[in-house]
Amino acid sequence: MKSILKITILISVFSLVSCKPEKLSEEKKPNIVIIYTDDQGYGDVSALNPEAKFSTPNMDRLVNEGITFTDGHSSDAVCTPSRYSLLTGRYSWRTSLKKGVLRADGPCLIEDGRVTIASLLKEKGYKTAMIGKWHLQMEFEGKRGEGRDWSKPFTDGPIEKGFDYFFGVPASMNYGVLTYLENDKVLDPPILFTKKKMDITPRTYRMTPPYQEEIAKGYVEVAPSFN
Repeated sequence: MKSILKITILISVFSLVSCKPEKLSEEKKPNIVIIYTDDQGYGDVSALNPEAKFSTPNMDRLVNEGITFTDGHSSDAVCTPSRYSLLTGRYSWRTSLKKGVLRADGPCLIEDGRVTIASLLKEKGYKTAMIGKWHLQMEFEGKRGEGRDWSKPFTDGPIEKGFDYFFGVPASMNYGVLTYLENDKVLDPPILFTKKKMDITPRTYRMTPPYQEEIAKGYVEVAPSFN
């Protein structure tokens, strides 16, 4: 009788212990926030470098209250391939992109049906969002300077790759379709044209007004409100 009682107690305790974590995990999932930046070095965070050129209080708080990994590696040194690897867990050279980056308009580098961080987390009950630069290509109606219909939703973008919400720009400033996007909508039609302005100091790829109405070689599409 004592043996049966011991077994019963053990089974009851094991059931309570094994069920409790599962219940907690269903009730509360940790927030996951990935901040992915271009052209930022290790020494640009003031908590990691006393001689940093500027203060980064919010990043410093993450350093001081969390865990800092000081030996990190990227799959590539430029935008498109490193973003592809971050989202899919694969090297970009396993795709059609062997070097360089993509433009703004065209088939997305992430294949249909490919699992991404976003789609995986959605399956686990998360709400997913992306804010910022996509630079994996998306498809807009028509071609540059020909048959554009900005009222139609664009396809092959973040919403179709697992994100519930997206707000941002298609690509880097020098690769065109300069406008803001929300989910699968163009917020302001890029009906004007612009290019890198060499008479502005410092000389960067930043696109600023004035813009022009006629297309020319080397010019990209830009929305009137984009600056």
